[in-house]
Amino acid sequence: MRFKIFLDVQKVPQAYRMYLLSFIKEMIKKGDEEVYNHLYDGKKKPKPFTFSFYMNNFKLHEETSEFVMKNATLIFSTSDVRVGVAFFNGLSITQKYDHPEYPLKIISKQIAHEKPITSNVVTYNILNALLIEDKTKKPLLISNPTFEQELNIITNKQFQVLYGRELYEPLIICGHRLKKQVIKETNRHANGQILFFTAQKGIIMLQGNPEDLNLIYQDGLGLRRAQGYGTLEVIQHG
Repeated sequence: MRFKIFLDVQKVPQAYRMYLLSFIKEMIKKGDEEVYNHLYDGKKKPKPFTFSFYMNNFKLHEETSEFVMKNATLIFSTSDVRVGVAFFNGLSITQKYDHPEYPLKIISKQIAHEKPITSNVVTYNILNALLIEDKTKKPLLISNPTFEQELNIITNKQFQVLYGRELYEPLIICGHRLKKQVIKETNRHANGQILFFTAQKGIIMLQGNPEDLNLIYQDGLGLRRAQGYGTLEVIQHG
């Protein structure tokens, strides 16, 4: 399930991912508290969703570390129907998000079209950024010879937790146009400090089992998907 939410919002923090995640969590909790409690039960585990944020006519104000914009669009994607329904139900009973510094209003929402995947080769556009790290938390770029191996290790671990199985077939990177992107972020464990994540943005072509490729499309690729990384759009299959 994939949704587009059109937002009336004038500014967000430069490290906006945790701000948006708070909004998403509130919508899921409003829509179905049982689903929310299952997702956020205190255990560190992969979540079956991802999201991306598109700002219209935006500008970064360096002095305040804020993005100022006209309005914005949030894309939320999940393979889990219960999560999708909970999120949408929460949106349906919400008109505005009363954040003390960055309030927003929901202009409209819609169920977005998903492109069915039947081929074993798919070209994806990464809507935000792809984050891959090795077991020592060292970021890996596509130029690293172990990148594909680590991508498979990460994805297999996520599949085991989310779907009770590993990939039906290993992922093979058939082509790419990726560029490095350093992202500023913070979270509740950072004690107010700024964290830097080295990720990549662009296009990636993957070969694998169509069912695996579809789940990756719905739930995202790589690490920190439920924190606003790895959201994909299908450009072409075959």
